[in-house]
Amino acid sequence: MTDTMLPPEVIEDPQMQHLLGRSALYEALALMLAYPASRALDRADVLLEDLVGHEVVVSRGLGGHLDRVRSARQGVDVGRLGPVHFVLFEGSVLCSPHETEYIRDSLAKGAQLADIAGFYKAFGLKVSSAHPTTPDEIATELEFMALITRKEAYALARRWDERAAIGREAGRKFLEAHLGRWTASFAADLCGRASEAAATRDDPPVATWFHAVGDLLRATVASDLAAFNIYPSLLTTRHQEPDADFMVCPLATARQVISDDEITIEDSMRATGPANTPLPEVFEE
Repeated sequence: MTDTMLPPEVIEDPQMQHLLGRSALYEALALMLAYPASRALDRADVLLEDLVGHEVVVSRGLGGHLDRVRSARQGVDVGRLGPVHFVLFEGSVLCSPHETEYIRDSLAKGAQLADIAGFYKAFGLKVSSAHPTTPDEIATELEFMALITRKEAYALARRWDERAAIGREAGRKFLEAHLGRWTASFAADLCGRASEAAATRDDPPVATWFHAVGDLLRATVASDLAAFNIYPSLLTTRHQEPDADFMVCPLATARQVISDDEITIEDSMRATGPANTPLPEVFEE
């Protein structure tokens, strides 16, 4: 990987900071909604701490939601989150983490999966075999939004206007066609079933955590929809098909489309590192 050194004034540019802030929000949400792992939650903690008082949080009124997540985090750990996460999303599946479960027409589900996979493929992405899933999993969609927003920031820094526009338009279309359609319903389901799931372990603080994460998710996506003037056709109800075979997309071999070493939030958002902060080459020249 070839690193490009950028002076602090480029990192501190308001548009750059706004993009990095949005990317950090999406990445933190992806990490918090994936199956709990110590490393992932530690990184989410760093992202959330760096976002405190950040322009994108303040301007969008997300400060209260962010504070509640950080406060709830103090009362939980990975060992306690895992079992409740399993009940919510994998065991009893009280709350489905898959976009296509909010679509009634089974034929339309296949088309939607293919369309999501097409977005990933367009950016040369596929999910890792470490976590096989379908492309429509909530954490995967959030991770994709984090990555393409970060790609847009990198293109902006290199003054690749056309590539920045491609990333921006892809993010807008993905919000309109996918993430923005179902996250409000997913977040409502998560908040509504968190206490029930946590009751299986007699652990109210874990319910508080999932409720806070759901609220931050809803508010974050809603703020992006408002900022882009996007009014998607909403998916409002989960449609369960208990007797149907689980649909597996052949392209769904991956998760974790963002690597931790792409752009460090501590250096690139706060610009507290060296005089020149490296950014990775996420676009091929």
